[in-house]
Amino acid sequence: MSDEVAHLPAWVRRRDGSQVPFDADHICQALFAAASSLGAASAFVNRELTDVVLHFLAQEAWPTVPTAGEISDLVEKIVREVGHPELARRYAQMQAAASESATKEDPGLTKATPIGRYLANCLESYAHQIVYSPDVSAAAREGLVRLGGMDAPAALASLVLETLKLAELPWWLALEDWRALGGTSWLVDSPDWVCTVQRHPALTPHLCDTLLALPTLAQRCVELHLNVSEPPVWSRGYPARPLFAADDEDAAQQERSSFLDIFLERWKALQAPRIPAVAWHLHPDAFNAETSRRRLLGLIRLALQGKPVRFVFDRAPPPIALAEGFDRKCPGLLLEVGLDLPALMRCAPAVGDGSALLKSLPGLARIAASAAQQKRRYLRDLPADAAVKRSFVLERSSALVVPIGLDEVVQRITGASLWRSPLSLDFARQILQTLKKTLCQSGRAAQLDLRMACPGECPTHSDRELPPRRQLEIAGKLHTCVDGGMMNLELPDSDPDAIAELLEWAWSSTQVAYVQLQRAGIALRQGELPI
Repeated sequence: MSDEVAHLPAWVRRRDGSQVPFDADHICQALFAAASSLGAASAFVNRELTDVVLHFLAQEAWPTVPTAGEISDLVEKIVREVGHPELARRYAQMQAAASESATKEDPGLTKATPIGRYLANCLESYAHQIVYSPDVSAAAREGLVRLGGMDAPAALASLVLETLKLAELPWWLALEDWRALGGTSWLVDSPDWVCTVQRHPALTPHLCDTLLALPTLAQRCVELHLNVSEPPVWSRGYPARPLFAADDEDAAQQERSSFLDIFLERWKALQAPRIPAVAWHLHPDAFNAETSRRRLLGLIRLALQGKPVRFVFDRAPPPIALAEGFDRKCPGLLLEVGLDLPALMRCAPAVGDGSALLKSLPGLARIAASAAQQKRRYLRDLPADAAVKRSFVLERSSALVVPIGLDEVVQRITGASLWRSPLSLDFARQILQTLKKTLCQSGRAAQLDLRMACPGECPTHSDRELPPRRQLEIAGKLHTCVDGGMMNLELPDSDPDAIAELLEWAWSSTQVAYVQLQRAGIALRQGELPI
């Protein structure tokens, strides 16, 4: 499909003489509207038909800038010739009606309608009608995709906070700005480096109080990324800054070490309905330095007790990964879309074997890409003073796609779990690679940062008998196909030293991105984790 895109027209001349970029989504939406009027709309079948239309459109010898009418006539011809005469006729009728008079929007529900009016009971309806096109909304209703943030359509899905503002007085002024940007989960990058920038005896207790109270005050899930291998750009230790004297660097590291010890002691003892989750970054110093290893062993014990702790592997080269879909270049998550693979098999009965499923996956991925583009377009159309338009946050944000039910689909096709069979694992990797390739192509075409992560699925009960190292090896092979992912690792062994050695081996010998430890029989407080 990527080679064919290059042969599609770059621009289209509208009926009023203006020129606009060619957008395949317009064809998809028009075909879906025509199918809906006939009572035969299927989001997945419609996407497949659109891909067929685009294939034949790419074979045409287009003039420099074709007209919208020329494209519509050819779409009608293609749809008719591939076996949908009724749909082609209805499509032509609707295009003719559109050429006679511009489609009028429902004055009762427009982009200018205050969202607060619908907060009580129809924010999801608002999003389906205003943010997303009918074909994407239908895919969501059919269960093919799961759109996040439907209760906050004018906000980002997740947000990386400006860490230094947490040390300011009054810091809560920034809280209102962050709330306006939205997000059900917030990330704080390297608060342990703040003390190296602003040294004051009262800073550490103030910053600890702020971080511990943040989830309750903001009513958000908050994850703190600590012990990151590379210092942030605003810290004294960042390599691009001028070199400091050795004594100055030693003092900065002592401040940071003191903050980590004080914060972890207070966090461990905190009793509150909402507490911040800790994402502890692992790198060689985290395993080898005596003080760092002591902290690691303590966090392993807390994780096995059910505290919200997960471990992030920092590997070269940068960028440093934060949460799924995030790195330090990305200040926010535009949208999270789940791709329900078992639902795809239910909605498209023809997808019953491996090759048919792999051929159907690009259409499903393009639905997710369309949803992300439409969410971005909606946010761009908000008033100029909207929070998401400040500091180019919207333009630097990414969108995250997560496949759901991967092992279930693999078992249906191959008859074995990906955790047990090398052939099943290879097929699972093909699924992920197919989805990732399509998302990369769609992202480049739309100039949108589309990322993909493996879900934090646990092996089934019987698969948990696999040795932990084997589980990590398999998860690492899956994570290399995408942009990382979570591994929920249930451990029968509660020896912190043995688990630390296991994590060190995983850092050096696998490509696992994030690990969540859980002791067998201990329920994890997942509701406290932001992602």
